[in-house]
Amino acid sequence: MKNFCQPLSRVLALVILAWAPAYAGQIAPATQTTPAAEGSYKLQIGDEIEIKVFEIPELADRVRIRPDGKISLMLLDDVQAAGLAPTELDQILTKGYATYYMNPRVTVIVRGFSSLRVYVGGEVNQPGMLQLTGELSTLGAVMEAGGFRSTAKRSSVILLRKGDGGPQIRRLNLDAVMAKGAPDVELQPFDVVFVPRTFIAKANIFVQQYIRDLLPVATNANFTYILGQRSAVIP
Repeated sequence: MKNFCQPLSRVLALVILAWAPAYAGQIAPATQTTPAAEGSYKLQIGDEIEIKVFEIPELADRVRIRPDGKISLMLLDDVQAAGLAPTELDQILTKGYATYYMNPRVTVIVRGFSSLRVYVGGEVNQPGMLQLTGELSTLGAVMEAGGFRSTAKRSSVILLRKGDGGPQIRRLNLDAVMAKGAPDVELQPFDVVFVPRTFIAKANIFVQQYIRDLLPVATNANFTYILGQRSAVIP
């Protein structure tokens, strides 16, 4: 497993550092997962939320989470919202309003999502961000990103996911998904799908960068040049 991580370390390091510099990911066996359970979604900067308090209409409000992660509400001023589940924010608001009202019943409703996206990169034809609308599997995301390039190593696709204890890295065999109907993995917001190159592709790149590109003259089929006392043929 250690040998598998090393070739990917340079590619994934920037992504991991961008998410959680203090943590190091570990590769886990590919397993079938399901989308996060209802209510476990964490509010994000830019999300639009509606707040209702039963039988207290003057406290009703509809706000967007600011870049600092907070919202401003009547009586409570600034309240941290980003990073909390709607139910957690519900409890905080209930406790705050209990200072002014007896047994307030607060409901937090997410009306607009700002960042339901995933990223697909590596050996796909159109790498970039994808909007996550409804259910989307890893293979489905690759197909939306233009499909695999001929240099893709489809048996070792990497899924990087944010976890409570830091980034989680999984290796997925999408060859088995396509050929044998193996279970795919449903994506969650902020997932990163990385498709690595095959060994052959890397070897071809090495030949291109360190042999063909360094020759002082153009080469054609079976051109032979001298390396010291030895000769080599460029196919």
